[in-house]
Amino acid sequence: MTIPVTVLGATGLVGQVFCERLAGHPLFQIETLVAGPESAGLPYAEAVRWRRPAGVPGEVANLRLVSTPERLTTQVAFSGLSPGAAARLEGPYAEDGAWVFTNAGHHRMDPDVPLVIPEINGDHLALAPAQDRSGAIVANPNCTTVGLALAIAPLVARFGVGAARVVSLQARSGAGLQAGEIMELEDDLIPFIPGEAVKMASELPKILGRWHPGGALVPADVTVQATCMRVPVTHGHTLCVDVTLGAAASEEEMRAAWRTYSGLEGAADLPSAPHPLIHVADGPEHPRPGGHRDRGQGLAISVGPPAPLDAGGRRWTFTTLSHNLVRGAAGGAILTAEDAHRRGLLDG
Repeated sequence: MTIPVTVLGATGLVGQVFCERLAGHPLFQIETLVAGPESAGLPYAEAVRWRRPAGVPGEVANLRLVSTPERLTTQVAFSGLSPGAAARLEGPYAEDGAWVFTNAGHHRMDPDVPLVIPEINGDHLALAPAQDRSGAIVANPNCTTVGLALAIAPLVARFGVGAARVVSLQARSGAGLQAGEIMELEDDLIPFIPGEAVKMASELPKILGRWHPGGALVPADVTVQATCMRVPVTHGHTLCVDVTLGAAASEEEMRAAWRTYSGLEGAADLPSAPHPLIHVADGPEHPRPGGHRDRGQGLAISVGPPAPLDAGGRRWTFTTLSHNLVRGAAGGAILTAEDAHRRGLLDG
């Protein structure tokens, strides 16, 4: 028996990926699609400016759009809302009983809102029922933070990590749709993305932190310094990472840490979980967005071979690549909802 769900912001780029990936899902079935008032009453296929590789999924093509209802009719909602709309709507929906799995940044750093990557900290979902709401809000990290966290978590588990310096090369689609189109950026780059570096620096310690039942979440003691750029790539965020380990490691030990990492118990058994989670490149020419962003149906990440930055084996540099719309947005939120269901937090 599937759980009926609502997609908020269904005509946006993240909303389209939600519709694409929820079509035929074994646990969730789309019941309601929510978009702006200009689309209310229109069939989804008629209202949406579809920007995904395949066509509009048949099971949602004729579903008529609803404009921001006062109450949701489903217990579960996936949010691809804009920041302003998310700040206005997600809280009331959760207070009214819905579990809102959001990609917006408004609630990410709220103390009682888990910021979840299932393989790393799915156990933080235990925070959600303690919220002062009939339902709950569960947040996805920023799409750039997700790739960094998945690359660093195996190193934290094996060696400890004290600091990371990052240069992010972020895809055009990370800026969302502008007048229904992915932003244009040809023969150019944007050397600064407002707010991105701050998000990585604040979100990573929360994700890697430890939650003590009955107590507060204690953030991890790790610092992040980042420079964030927009580059002329359609999908896929590439990060150039300089990491300081807590203990010395060899190149082969780092490769082994990535190759063997499957995350928390049970995460690898979720319906959408990729196998393997992390692909480790053998040569310096990989990873590359065009060839590697869709690994694991967009939910796996790729890392390049590590190179030493000191003689003691504690400072290393490597690249990592993740799909910003799938692992970094809609696909990650669906995976988190699967984990919430596995943990008995959702009805159905």
